[in-house]
Amino acid sequence: MASEITPNTFLTTTGSPSDQKTTIFFISGNPGLIGYYHPFLSLLAKHLDEPKEEYLTSLPSFQIYGCSLSGFEIDELHSSPSPNNAVDLDLEGQICFAQGKLATLMGDESNGNGKGTRQKVILIGHSVGAYIAMEILRRHRETSPESTFDIVGGAMLFPTVKDIAASPSGQKLTMPFFFGFAANLASGVQTLLSIIPRLAVVVSFFARLLTFLLPASLLRSVVRLVMGDPPVHALDATCAFLKSRGGVRQALHMAADEMRTITSDKWSDDVWGAASAREPIAKLFFYFGRNDHWVADQTRDEIVAVRGQKGGRAGPTMVVCEEGLPHAFCLSEWLFIDFHYDSVADST
Repeated sequence: MASEITPNTFLTTTGSPSDQKTTIFFISGNPGLIGYYHPFLSLLAKHLDEPKEEYLTSLPSFQIYGCSLSGFEIDELHSSPSPNNAVDLDLEGQICFAQGKLATLMGDESNGNGKGTRQKVILIGHSVGAYIAMEILRRHRETSPESTFDIVGGAMLFPTVKDIAASPSGQKLTMPFFFGFAANLASGVQTLLSIIPRLAVVVSFFARLLTFLLPASLLRSVVRLVMGDPPVHALDATCAFLKSRGGVRQALHMAADEMRTITSDKWSDDVWGAASAREPIAKLFFYFGRNDHWVADQTRDEIVAVRGQKGGRAGPTMVVCEEGLPHAFCLSEWLFIDFHYDSVADST
């Protein structure tokens, strides 16, 4: 399959030519524009294509794929979402969307590799993309006998998989929100979440108005100033995001549902890779940030203590970054060089 890198898609292959490719399926965070991750995925592809001592004859073959989440797709000509994504999706809708993309991708692959051939898939999820990846893993395990592929591993980067409302940023979204006299009503305090459906429409309207009134060069200058002089790929993606017809609204709508949905640990031991009753067990790797504003330190420590490998106990490999790397690593020039790329290859 030919490589394809567009504002909405990233697709490339690495290693030796082979029909037995392991697919790395990437799921973005919110806002769900794959353009934010192009340099990271390109660096991952480069790393997987480097000769290693353990591969004396030929490199393993990988297919790396990612796409924008529904509602965030950018029309390259008009900078607006495609007509098929006019309805804002909640988190459940995005899970179904990503699962459908994976099924379509792997269906196409299986058709070219012979009947009965089961391909391997590694999921990579960033932020809420890690939650989506865990849900896809759970649902796939429930239907795996009927599928054409196995999910053999997953890498969760700065994962918001539990109690997101307890994080510093989550608390800001769920704290009491005051509006004049309504702040003193004893019948119930309004929260920001309760007004987001209307707020999303208003913010989206003003974002589009701003991008309409400002010349493209001035808009880029404003965005560059606000973002603190980001790399070019992040600047391009953000400007396209602001110009889109529904991207801002979709991001706020999805964020509100994340606060309501991402609460307690929803997954069984076999999804976490802590049980061996049902094979295959996916090898999971969790990369947490220190002082991550979307993952409370207490939440992170609880996940590591309860679900991580400990004293011979099976479970995901969990690493807490000590270099101060940001949650939004895809907006940085350093391109997440500290990430354990070998953990992805080892999942096969």
